[in-house]
Amino acid sequence: MATLPSLFETFLTNIRPSDQHIEDYKEGHETLRDLLRNDDIISEFYVGDFLQGSYRRWTAVRPIGDEKSDVDIVFVTDLDKDEVTPREAMEKCEPFLEEHYEGQWSRKDRAYQIDQDRIEIDLVLTASPSEAAKAALQPDGSVGGLEVGEGLDTNQSSRVAEAFGLTLDKNEEEWRDEPLDIPDRRLEEWDKTHPIATIEWTLKKNDLTDGHYVNVVKAIKWWRRTQVSEPERPKGYPLEHLVGECCPDYIDSVAEGIVRTFETIEQRYANEARMNDTPTLPARGLPQIDVFARIDGDDFAAFHEAAGEAATLARDAYEEDDKSVSRDLWSNLLGDSFPEYGNGDSDDGGEKAVNLDSSSKSTSVSDQRFA
Repeated sequence: MATLPSLFETFLTNIRPSDQHIEDYKEGHETLRDLLRNDDIISEFYVGDFLQGSYRRWTAVRPIGDEKSDVDIVFVTDLDKDEVTPREAMEKCEPFLEEHYEGQWSRKDRAYQIDQDRIEIDLVLTASPSEAAKAALQPDGSVGGLEVGEGLDTNQSSRVAEAFGLTLDKNEEEWRDEPLDIPDRRLEEWDKTHPIATIEWTLKKNDLTDGHYVNVVKAIKWWRRTQVSEPERPKGYPLEHLVGECCPDYIDSVAEGIVRTFETIEQRYANEARMNDTPTLPARGLPQIDVFARIDGDDFAAFHEAAGEAATLARDAYEEDDKSVSRDLWSNLLGDSFPEYGNGDSDDGGEKAVNLDSSSKSTSVSDQRFA
């Protein structure tokens, strides 16, 4: 059995965002958030802001070709969803966007997209939360929801809070289970979202997999983007959610995680794929929301077939004793970014995991985003 930890570490280095990408993320989101906090018009309904998306969940992969780095900002307002429509709420942002990002912004169903030279920023507005959440989400408030729960220690909570740019206050924990309301311009209704629950879930899952989970997500995202051209969906967060559902706990390597995740996808959802149906995947913290609601049954069946083929190839690569042959099989699965097996590669070193919640680590979460 060959897990090839050194080659996987190189592979993951090859597919994670570069230092330049990270600088682009940082400059883009910090500039936008500073503008939001100091704009006279926005200040009339501003409560707070924070990062979400794969950048914040440590699961981002490097852009390919002409793609741009993308980052998501949640903009929390005190707008009453019972008094303003989703369209009216979103349109309150447009004078701000026109002033600061003229010619760079466009409307999406649930967000505004700001398109810059090297990055795309999605600005997601939310309606007024509870008073506890307002206090927690203000720039001088708390992200205390991330300090509560098994597997999260005080040091980790402080690092996560620092990564959000917020302070930690144990007196503001009660908002941790509270979802937020976001507007859907197309459907003209307010929908629930719970980005904090998703981030917290990711931290716990990564701990249960000995730090390998986020790297399994990156590897399978890369497979999906580079090796599977059809169908169009699932991808992005729905794909990440599916990996989260199927990646087992207590894995010893990224290789094992990839194999067993693909096999679980194939086995668990065989009936849905056979019927050209789509499985139901409840959202983190919002079991009434189906993450796969917008994915077509035919698309899922085609994806399931590709995942089944990947499961077979991954199992062959994992169980192959000859490391050179194993490397070739992994490359067939994951593409040219998987490195060559050279004469100087003993590949018997330990595999680098992403320990997001180890109190023994002195590195901050901000520095470990793409470790």
